[in-house]
Amino acid sequence: MTDELLEALRKADSSIDVASLTTLQSAFTEIQQPRTDFELKHFVVDQHEGDPQRYAQCVLEIQTKFNNIRRALINKRKINYEIDSADISNPLVQFDVEGKRIDLEEQDLALLGAVREFQALYKLFLSFEKKFTREEINAAQPEYWVKRLTRQANHDLLANGRVGVGNIDALRMIGRAPVPTLDHIRDVEKRALSVGDIKILFCIATEKKADKGLPCLEGLEIPAGIQYKIFNVFGRKVDDAYNEGVRQTLEDGADFMFTVEDDTFPPPDALIRLLAHARNGADAIGAWYPKRQVAYEGAPIAIGPDGKRMALPADGKVHEVFALPMGCTLIRANLFLKTDFPWFATTDHLTQDTFFSQKLRDIGVTPLCDTSIRCKHIDRDTHQVYE
Repeated sequence: MTDELLEALRKADSSIDVASLTTLQSAFTEIQQPRTDFELKHFVVDQHEGDPQRYAQCVLEIQTKFNNIRRALINKRKINYEIDSADISNPLVQFDVEGKRIDLEEQDLALLGAVREFQALYKLFLSFEKKFTREEINAAQPEYWVKRLTRQANHDLLANGRVGVGNIDALRMIGRAPVPTLDHIRDVEKRALSVGDIKILFCIATEKKADKGLPCLEGLEIPAGIQYKIFNVFGRKVDDAYNEGVRQTLEDGADFMFTVEDDTFPPPDALIRLLAHARNGADAIGAWYPKRQVAYEGAPIAIGPDGKRMALPADGKVHEVFALPMGCTLIRANLFLKTDFPWFATTDHLTQDTFFSQKLRDIGVTPLCDTSIRCKHIDRDTHQVYE
């Protein structure tokens, strides 16, 4: 560090001294890593669908970083050799040596960042329980491209209301058509008017995988002709689970997402009655159930005559609600195409139910609750039944 450098920098800020420059150089060292651990995991490796392609991407990134580190070490030795062998008695050569010392410092910083990225990638590599062969990666390609192009087409739908030309052509190349699998918006309203041709995704969020079945669905009557799929999302936060349910609903080209919480037990005719409301124009409607607490009050939240929030009483009627809980709720799929991701979020002030209900109101949709459809609410720990 020269007096010349210090004098030049003081023209920018007179308070800069030797200690300031030392602090800055320490900061230069501290921040080195072009891509953070989070970026490498979520935006580089996990951008792909399926472990085979994620593994391939991870190994490719490590290979690139591995060779970059090797080249950096060679270049560092080269610069050191050039400095050591330079004839510094020549003033012009001495200037060149000073520049090479800066090059060496930059090389050291770049090398540090590369090593840190390598460490992050190596941890990701070790996290794969299975190390895939080229043959296994190739065998997974058809499923990978179907999922990837379907996701991209769904993103087109969410952003623009239609699948873009590029993704339509890519789907054609792999023998898939975006209509009606993806671009089903035009047909949703028509099909929703007829119970005989409706496709529903049942989204059930649980803490652990429901290997032994889902008691909350036992006894539920499903009308003849209804196409349905039970989608168990487990091991995620509730808002993440419902966002994943929406993604699956859109990917499947379903007309509705039907949510039932695993501690809520609807009456046998709950789905039939909710579908009847949908045929009459309801876009988002749920059943009524009480909170799990000593004070008896409903889980749905309404706005009272005084303009304040209140628990919705069960009077056997259909009501507009401020917050529609997901315990037993039917939601028309095209609502997700009219709103932005995330559809569900838990914040310091809102539950995922209130958050989604607000998004519905933002697009002019009023959440409804039929208080004549009454569910049981069971405490998972004490098994006490609230009804």
